[in-house]
Amino acid sequence: RDYTSNITITLQRDHSATVSLSDENDGRLTVSISDAVSELETVKFTIQTKTALPSFSQHQMSVIRCHEEFIWLHDMLSENPEYAGYIIPPAPPKPDFEVARDKLTRVTAAENTMTEDEYKKLRKELESDYLALFKKTVAMHEIYLLRIAAHTKLREDSNFRVFLEYTKDLKVRSKNKKEIIGGFFKSMTKNVDEAMLSGQKEKDEFFIERKAFLEDYHNKIKETTKKSAALSTATNALSVDYMQVAGCLALLSTRDASLSRFMAQAAITFESLQKLQKRISTDEDLKLSDLFKYYQRETQAAKSLLYRRGRSLADKEIAEAKLETAQKKFKDIPTAEAYLEDCRIRFESISDMAKTELETFKNRRLETYRKHLVDMSELQIRHSQSIITELNKGLDLLKDL
Repeated sequence: RDYTSNITITLQRDHSATVSLSDENDGRLTVSISDAVSELETVKFTIQTKTALPSFSQHQMSVIRCHEEFIWLHDMLSENPEYAGYIIPPAPPKPDFEVARDKLTRVTAAENTMTEDEYKKLRKELESDYLALFKKTVAMHEIYLLRIAAHTKLREDSNFRVFLEYTKDLKVRSKNKKEIIGGFFKSMTKNVDEAMLSGQKEKDEFFIERKAFLEDYHNKIKETTKKSAALSTATNALSVDYMQVAGCLALLSTRDASLSRFMAQAAITFESLQKLQKRISTDEDLKLSDLFKYYQRETQAAKSLLYRRGRSLADKEIAEAKLETAQKKFKDIPTAEAYLEDCRIRFESISDMAKTELETFKNRRLETYRKHLVDMSELQIRHSQSIITELNKGLDLLKDL
């Protein structure tokens, strides 16, 4: 039987445990994902909105959205030229439960090869992993909405209002092969253009410093993300080792009557350690790995802002060259002057917005890192104390046998 053929998980959110990576909201627009349902092909999010903004037709709204609709909203914001000077919040990652579902299916298929107790423990462990992944997916989608809601300009976007207000399906579909290929070539074109603009002469010290910093920071955050993922994997592997040791001790308790009580108690202690180690792995994943992954994506969004500004500067320089040519030929001078003025206004506008955005990005990043690292340190202390307590408890019980 296929355990995942009709799997459906409903999650009621506990916002006291919500991870915040967004700007502080002024309270005029609050958005949250109150619950979500995971089905075989998709995840459906229930989004609750309360607002005092006059641009919205209602003060309280509730809609159901899927991941593809989040991507649609991100595309609409990214393609709007009015937002060229803003850091567009990175789109939430696509939900991917295939690995977890495959593990659940394999465990179910191997049910007859395990004892009932082994089967229940293993399936409970896998279901716990699936639920943790599900919660993480929901949190990343909520963070995306919070970032937009906290932005004084982006939250007024008409497409964002439609996303939050329109109660029916937005009829958004996944991209077909032609669109995917088109997106790939568009990305390649942008990469080539970025390479050509890399030699651009920048006169503004602020942007010279920020560009160098973001390039270096992005490379380091990618490496840090990999190391953090390796740390979480190693911590989780230790949890698996504890579980295997507990299983072996439990088996030994049935083979030697003289050591049965000792082995059984030792097995119980290792089972408790396994649960604690699993919590440590989950916290490292949430407080470190997810944090680094998010800022890897947002740093890329900040780099995209600098690219758009660089493209605007290049357009202004081209317009200046065209005006010089027009003046030498005494031809189409008013047209060239008007075009240069448009390019100049656009470049200055993007530059002014970009300075504010990059400063906000810096302050938000520092505050978020500070909070997460403090939280992680406190969790590590609590987990260490719990492990010591469990070990002492186990040793006392073994001494009494």
